[in-house]
Amino acid sequence: MTGSEMHPAIEPEPMQKGLGDVTRRSVVGFAAAATAGVLLTAGARTSPGVQGSLNRMWDTIVIGAGPAGLGAARVIADAGKKVLVLEARNRTGGRLWTDSTSMTIPFERGAELVHGNTVSTWDLINQQGLQTHRFEKTFGKYNASDAAWVDASTFETFHFPEGAPSFPGGLPEPLDGETALDWLNRIGIPRSNYPISVLAIEVDTEQFDVLPAEFIFGDVEFALSLQGESGPMPPEAYGDYRVIGGYKQVLQPLAAGIPIVLNSPVTSIDYRNKNRVEVHVGSDTYKARTIVLAVPGGVLKNGDITFNPPLPAARSAAIQEISYLSVFKAILEFAEPVLPVGMPSTPDWDILTPFDMNPPSTWNASEGTPGYTGQLVVTWMTGGKAQALLDLPEQDRLAAALETVRATSGKPDLEYVNASTYDWSKDQYARGAYPGPFSRRSGLNTPINNTLFWAGMTTSTVHSSRNSGIVAANQALAALA
Repeated sequence: MTGSEMHPAIEPEPMQKGLGDVTRRSVVGFAAAATAGVLLTAGARTSPGVQGSLNRMWDTIVIGAGPAGLGAARVIADAGKKVLVLEARNRTGGRLWTDSTSMTIPFERGAELVHGNTVSTWDLINQQGLQTHRFEKTFGKYNASDAAWVDASTFETFHFPEGAPSFPGGLPEPLDGETALDWLNRIGIPRSNYPISVLAIEVDTEQFDVLPAEFIFGDVEFALSLQGESGPMPPEAYGDYRVIGGYKQVLQPLAAGIPIVLNSPVTSIDYRNKNRVEVHVGSDTYKARTIVLAVPGGVLKNGDITFNPPLPAARSAAIQEISYLSVFKAILEFAEPVLPVGMPSTPDWDILTPFDMNPPSTWNASEGTPGYTGQLVVTWMTGGKAQALLDLPEQDRLAAALETVRATSGKPDLEYVNASTYDWSKDQYARGAYPGPFSRRSGLNTPINNTLFWAGMTTSTVHSSRNSGIVAANQALAALA
């Protein structure tokens, strides 16, 4: 998911027909691309130098210290303006949350991967000389009991296992309102004949009994075009990368020198007077000429922040049309590397997905960590099947995750030494992991009264969140000028 602007169920994210994008989908689908998308901990203390902030008139107050908010604050501060960041949590980062205490090495409760090798996050990575690990060794199979894995870097990931169907008149177009499952059944492609690349879509979005058919039409069409190909595919430029030592490190340059007040959930914003906005945190009031709201859309949808005067009716309606995708992520730590049956003799795999399991996808979250002899394994699912897992008690969720790792590794007696899972929909400062395919994304970021500016509401990657903050910051700077 990329957080691109689209109207739910009307304008699906366009599928490109180039090999690079489709191989990206197959790889990302196996790993489920993070919540992460979905986002750090640049520090857990209120920044020095904010004494007297209640009595000061700021040029801009940024609400939210995730990638969007810190991205906005950095631009405004670098322009020489007085900026203050208010953060509800006791840490920065929002849904980028590197936990450095619960396991032997740091791990990501939220966003985990850098999606692509040209996105804006790389300037922060390169600036600090951070090390990364690229996910390249990706495999899938239809059932955990199958003997062989299908390598996602080969054309075989696009093959129909029971033979490619023939459509002399071209692939039939989906009907209005038709689900992916109904469309595939109508055109004669049963689930037992889905290519691995098509199965992978369900792991990163809604399942096919819910997902509109137009979301997968391009994937099926492209798979049909590759039936005569076999063996390794050309290397793709796109890739997913994990930051060694914790994703939180990428936000440190953004937060450096910025006054940040933690443990400060905003309850209301009064913007009746031009050039004087009042932001209320409990009994405290902060004042500024402009505001950048960089909080998740679910927080606004839930009415956790009230506005005086109320937001325009069209904006309020748009906010209510934001919807979040159910996301399940569990992290299991093992005392030694888990070597799956049928894999090469070395344990340096990246992503493994047996599609009959729930959760189906696992990825190696510790590969490349210097001196670490154990292994962190992430298990992942999205959509309705993810919600079924989230509805379970925590111990049952972890048991389901462990069963997937046991089936994947072929070790029925495998036990973890540490485990963690987190339901972002229950987090009062997030209200969800990231927007799904039906979420409203248009009409949400237009400034109001040249005073209220918006960032990060429906983004689902760290780089798109930061980019949205940069856009909002430049709009605020133009207003301040």
